Amino acid sequence: MALSPLTKGGIALAGGGGTATGGYLIYSHINSEIGKIETFKSKVEESGRSLIIDNDSQWGVKASLYGKPNNIHKIRINNEEKATVNKEELKAWCNKNLDLPYSPKSHSILFLIEKWCITPSIKEALLRESKGLIPVEGNLDSEWSQKISEKSSTVKSDLIDKLHLSNEDNTTVKPETLRDWCKSNIELEYISEDGNNYALSKEWCLQK
Repeated sequence: MALSPLTKGGIALAGGGGTATGGYLIYSHINSEIGKIETFKSKVEESGRSLIIDNDSQWGVKASLYGKPNNIHKIRINNEEKATVNKEELKAWCNKNLDLPYSPKSHSILFLIEKWCITPSIKEALLRESKGLIPVEGNLDSEWSQKISEKSSTVKSDLIDKLHLSNEDNTTVKPETLRDWCKSNIELEYISEDGNNYALSKEWCLQK
């Protein structure tokens, strides 16, 4: 990067025994030309992902998943690895670490931030449930047709009237249509129990 004449002159002055105050001013000037120090927050935002701000429901999802027995990605608070965390603890940890300077050597912290501080998807929120997702990849799973058959009384109200999924006769829904809707919807951001059709995803996309 080309330095301005003022910066070059400042460096020469510092090399010739300038005062501490002068050195600090020179450093500040150079820093302003280079740009702001990259933080974990700016690193995440550069990638286009969204951080949780004040959404209590989203913090609740993350805290719930953190406490699951299969979670091996633990954070440390006051030099102590936490087996479980509440929403407030997790939010405070994220806020503190997001403001720290980022360096490639701190990849493990970045991984934890990406795990616990980024807005969850509906798919992630559904992991709190005891039932797993009906497979949405590969060959059409028979559970999709079973789901439609078992819940036939609410096909019209849920899938046709609310989601506008239907066959030509407007009386039922094809299994592949339901699967494709679930596959798409579970990738949306989880906002709350009422947002982005989360309740319908929970009702129609999970196994028996």
